[in-house]
Amino acid sequence: MVVTQNHPIAGEVKTLGLPVKFSKTPGGPKRPSTVYGQYTREILGEAGYADADIDRFIAAGATADSM
Repeated sequence: MVVTQNHPIAGEVKTLGLPVKFSKTPGGPKRPSTVYGQYTREILGEAGYADADIDRFIAAGATADSM
């Protein structure tokens, strides 16, 4: 049930797989988990915020950016 994945920042990490196994529809983690702030700019941009606004939010500590 525990699987090992290669994370782009954290390196090799162990994570939980799918506890139930199906022969015709196998499941489990497809990619490693995201890091805090990984999609901040993308999400706020889609919500209509300008790059300058997002930069101010990050500088003020209101949100994070991992990139």
